[in-house]
Amino acid sequence: MDLLKSIFSKTVVGLDIGVSGIKAVEVSIGKKVSLIAYNRISLPWGTITPEGTVKNDLAIIGALKKLFSGKSFSTSNVSVGIFGNSVLSKPIHMPKMAKKDIEEQIYWEAEQYIPFNIEECSIDFAVVGNTVQKVVAGTESTIEVLLVAVKKDYIQSFTGIIERAGLNPIVVDYQAFALGNAFEFNYTSELSDLTAGETNVVIDFGAGSTKLSFIERESTVFTTKISSCGSGYSQLISERLGENFDQAEVIKLTESDSALVSPIIQDYNAHLSSEVQKNIDVFLAQMGERSLRKIFYCGGGSKTPGLIEMLHDKYPEQIEPLNPIKNLIVPRSKSNMKMLEDLSCLGTVAVGLALRKPGD
Repeated sequence: MDLLKSIFSKTVVGLDIGVSGIKAVEVSIGKKVSLIAYNRISLPWGTITPEGTVKNDLAIIGALKKLFSGKSFSTSNVSVGIFGNSVLSKPIHMPKMAKKDIEEQIYWEAEQYIPFNIEECSIDFAVVGNTVQKVVAGTESTIEVLLVAVKKDYIQSFTGIIERAGLNPIVVDYQAFALGNAFEFNYTSELSDLTAGETNVVIDFGAGSTKLSFIERESTVFTTKISSCGSGYSQLISERLGENFDQAEVIKLTESDSALVSPIIQDYNAHLSSEVQKNIDVFLAQMGERSLRKIFYCGGGSKTPGLIEMLHDKYPEQIEPLNPIKNLIVPRSKSNMKMLEDLSCLGTVAVGLALRKPGD
């Protein structure tokens, strides 16, 4: 049942493998948590689709070998994040019962919610809260459970690629949960001060998708993704200017403030920010008595001119950048300030993965 593959290890390298590249983070975990290493490498567009399908396994293997060819990382044990259409997370309600009883019952509960063949999936869950549902004869006490299902062949294929690169995948995690894990580690004060129903939302504006994790106290209670994302800007530029996708990507990065390109980017900003607002509104409406406390953002897409300003207009007092190294001990010098800035923007999922331990 457990999604995690584990063996004894003192440290792991968190690997965030996405559509635009790979981010890798290693930390030492003791009384205090220190940053050991961070690096990233680009992948050719199309290597992995936004749906999580690997189209070029040799490109991933080559990139991983290059990342680990130096002396930055002290181990080949890795914690890897998975994403895409082969992974599903869904909040469900179950009759209140002990955890061991949930473990026995969850498989049968999952059948009615999972659109995959249940025999072909690994199932896991997390209890995220208690609630009371109204029924005809009175009230029924239930527990709120976050159900996670992953296709077994997807895990085997993905970890097999990593093993072919000479690495040892000992933890397999869902990227949206790793996002929440990084937040929970760095923002303990934001969690401890929460009252019942107050929700923080973490948004990762990625190249292939925009991920949202909804966090209450020390639990990720809901996750979702938006297909509108960084590559969507390039697609819109391509359509309106008649350029191929690769050239549109260059234009997005180098001419975003030009009179020709800026209106296109602002149009997509409006679309993406509206999608974010819609998903937050749906969560608050469907998940009972919840209220939004703050929104924390990260990811390369958050650097898009005008995007965060639009979100500020929608949430003027509730939005701020997420700092995934806030509680890490990091070496600070002029020579590595650029690296730390890069890590702070792009490395949140990788940090969350690096903080995992076998058996979590």
